[in-house]
Amino acid sequence: MTTIDDVKLISLKTFIEPDGNLVPIEGNIDIPFLINRVFYVFGVKDQNDRGKHSHHKTKQILICLKGKVTVVCDDGKNKQTWVLDKPNKALYIPEMIWDEQLYSTPDTVLLVLSNTKYDINDYIEDYEYYKELKNENK
Repeated sequence: MTTIDDVKLISLKTFIEPDGNLVPIEGNIDIPFLINRVFYVFGVKDQNDRGKHSHHKTKQILICLKGKVTVVCDDGKNKQTWVLDKPNKALYIPEMIWDEQLYSTPDTVLLVLSNTKYDINDYIEDYEYYKELKNENK
């Protein structure tokens, strides 16, 4: 069963050149899975938090392309916080880790890479139920 120790901050390789910077991302090379879905979140206002769920099977990479996102991860026992504020800094969140994202400003853009396609049945949105699942699978 995954724990908070399985959440990892990844420094993505960056090519800095006079005409601009490049951050290449290849599945199973730069990140620990093949990419099946890509989405991004932007324009978060009023309610500045998102996430507040876990996944049964989905692994994710979070990359803040603009602005700043504070990510709180929780394995049902332990919590840890990471700040994503550079487009070459990525956070790997494996399956069965609860996470919440706090957006600093409405112009913040968060890119998410996922190993699965969207499946509503993969989501765990009730924190108490999540903790029950974690305790069952010890």
